[in-house]
Order: sequence, then structure tokens, then C-alpha cells
Amino acid sequence: MFGRKKKVLGLDIGSSQTKIVELSAGKSKKLLNFGISKVLPDAIVEGEIIDREAVLDSVRTLIETKGFSTKDVVLGIAGRDVIIKRITMDRMSEADTREQIKWEAEQYVPFDINEVSLDFDVVNPNFGDNQQEVILVAAKNELINNLTSLLKDLNLTPIIIDTTAFAVQHVYERNYEVVTDEIICLIHLGAGMTVINVIKGGSSLSARDVYYGVNAYISKLQKEVGFNYEDAANAAKGTVPPGVSQDSIQGVFESFVSDLGTHIERSLQFLSTVTGEEKVSRMYISGGGSLIPNLTDYLKRRFGIPIEALNPFKNIIYDPNIFVPMGADVAGPILAQAVGLALRGE
Repeated sequence: MFGRKKKVLGLDIGSSQTKIVELSAGKSKKLLNFGISKVLPDAIVEGEIIDREAVLDSVRTLIETKGFSTKDVVLGIAGRDVIIKRITMDRMSEADTREQIKWEAEQYVPFDINEVSLDFDVVNPNFGDNQQEVILVAAKNELINNLTSLLKDLNLTPIIIDTTAFAVQHVYERNYEVVTDEIICLIHLGAGMTVINVIKGGSSLSARDVYYGVNAYISKLQKEVGFNYEDAANAAKGTVPPGVSQDSIQGVFESFVSDLGTHIERSLQFLSTVTGEEKVSRMYISGGGSLIPNLTDYLKRRFGIPIEALNPFKNIIYDPNIFVPMGADVAGPILAQAVGLALRGE
């Protein structure tokens, strides 16, 4: 949202993991370094930092152990304190649009307009009779101030604040062919939140954040199977504790993915109602939740369209040894948002 520099760290602070990615400067991108560290359970709840020291420790651990030297950071934000809307307004110059956007935003942003930071992108300058379509982004100043203060305590410089939805969209556009009339659904399934962004021809039609993610699956396993947190988290990844039958987990899995599918369907119905766009031709899924066994197959059956894991390194150079022992197939979906943020350093 704010500014642009050449070489940056892409920082994704999630509710279960912190991820950092560093890419080379220039058009031909190479993965220079990355790191993933755990965040204590409940340190971040529904996008709000509850345990500031735990989050600081998670980021500090990565900076120190992985040897990142770059101090400039692009940070991703999402959640109820962030609003993304595709709006229509009178056609005017970019300077006049910037002047007018605050008054337009008052119609769409459910916060005090004096307590938010606004940005916009004109995605269709010739829409209808003397109209233009604009992507409006609003974020509460309190959220931005809390995160920038956190980074400054780590001697990091936040130079750009982007959204999760757009960071994942950057990854898609960098690595896949964008077809003008094709409607694509990008699903970023994290621990506490799922970000659903439907795009067409390189611009977002509808972006929504849903407070439903892998933690819901883990919680169901704890309640319905009796696992402790660690066993439930491992089961969600496909590692069944000794003495436990797969059948006991299957029912919980089906309940979880059914609810997830319903959240996705509601987002697509919202898209159809608001924009009139209906046919999503394919989906790409990222985030740690995309690694849940059989998840992609279930969603394929439910929606009847091609669905695959988003590969953030398809058109980015990397040394395969950098991913030992987890492998690029596992690390890639987890790092998708952080890669998208790091791409802002172009």
C-alpha cells in the first residue's frame, strides 16, 4: 500500500507461524533466504496480537538464526480491521481520485474514516458512462501502528503494507499465465483465517477474510477424538497417533472440509450477487492448510473444477537444497504470502 523499494523481506506473521522470504532484486527473481518459526498458540487470535512478546520472539528467532541482513520489510495484513472493496465512481484524474476517495470510502468502510489509512488502484478507467472501477483498501490505523511499532522494536523498517489477498495474487500473477476473461479463485488457508480472493484479468473482483482455518480442524479433533493439541495438530497434517484409527479422524475431516466448502461457496455467491460474475474456472490453494491430506481432492469433487496447490516458485529461481529437509512442495504453499510480499521489492 505505501511506497516501493528494491530489495525487501516479505514478512508474514500468522497465528501459528511466522514466515520470512528474501528475494534478489531485479526482474529475474531468485530465492536468497527464507525462514519459518512457530508462534505460541493464542499469541494471535483473529488477527489481533494478544501476546506481543511471543510474536517478537518468533520474528527475532528467524532474523537471528537465518541471518537476514536486509532491514526493509513488506508486511501483510488481513482480518476485520482491513476492508477491500471494488467500487464505481466518477471518472477523473488520479490526483482528483486521490482527493475524492476519502468521501467515497465513507459509504463502504464501517469504521470512523478518520481512524483508517486508505489506498486505491484504478482497475478499469473506462467503466460505463464516465465511470471508473477502483479497488479501495482501508486499514485501521491502530492495526498498522501496532505492527509497525513491533517491527521497529526489532530494528526493522516497514516500508510497504500490503494485504494477504493481494500478496497471494502477486504470486499467482508472477507464476501463472493470466487469461483476460478467466475467473480464478485464490484460497489462502491459514491457521486462524482463510482469505478468498476472486480475480479476473489481473484484478480482484471480490476479496474476503473468513475466520475459519486449520485451528478449527485441530479444535474439532481435540473435542471429538480426545487428542491433546500436539496430537491433533499432527493428525491434521496426516500423522495419526499410535493406536488411533483413521476412521475416527475421517468424520472430523469431513465435517471440517464441508464447513470450509460452505465458506467458499458463500464468497462465490456474494461475488455473483454483487458483480454478476458467476463462473469460476479454477482454484489455487495456498497456506499451511493446503497441505491437509485429501483436502484438494474433496474441494475438486465439491466444486467440479480444477484445483491445485499454488506454487510460488514456479517462475522463481531457487537451489533445491535450500528446502532440505521439508522440500519445496511443502514449503511453497506455506511461504506463498511471504513470497508475494517479497515480490513488492521489484
